[in-house]
Parts: sequence; structure tokens; C-alpha cells
Amino acid sequence: MPILLLILLAGVFAYFIWRHNTSSLTRNCRWRAERSKGQWRCTFCGAVQPGDAAPRQCLNPARQGRGGR
Repeated sequence: MPILLLILLAGVFAYFIWRHNTSSLTRNCRWRAERSKGQWRCTFCGAVQPGDAAPRQCLNPARQGRGGR
């Protein structure tokens, strides 16, 4: 039983690392779809990105100079 818990803990830890590496979104990033215009808009910084899929990168101009991905 303890081995199963260690495997589960390692899996959760690996998932969090994977999620951190696949996205540069911050807690403030709130993307909302504007389907009529075919774009996404961030309610925090006002950035706009066209497309159907939700953005995975933060486009906040204030973060661009800080080594953002």
C-alpha cells in the first residue's frame, strides 16, 4: 500500500511539472472567447489572440521584458 501512495504522489508531482512547462499563463490570465469576432481576449491585460483554441501563452506586454516564455 505505501508503494501505491508513493507512485500516486510521484504521478501528481510529474503532472504539475508538465503543466508548468507547457504554459506560461499566470493566475491573472483570464482568456474569454469572443466567438462573434473569432478571437480570445484577456480580461486582465487586454491582450487579443485570434483562433478557436484557448491560448496557452501569456501575452501581457508587462511580462515580455522579464524573460517570459
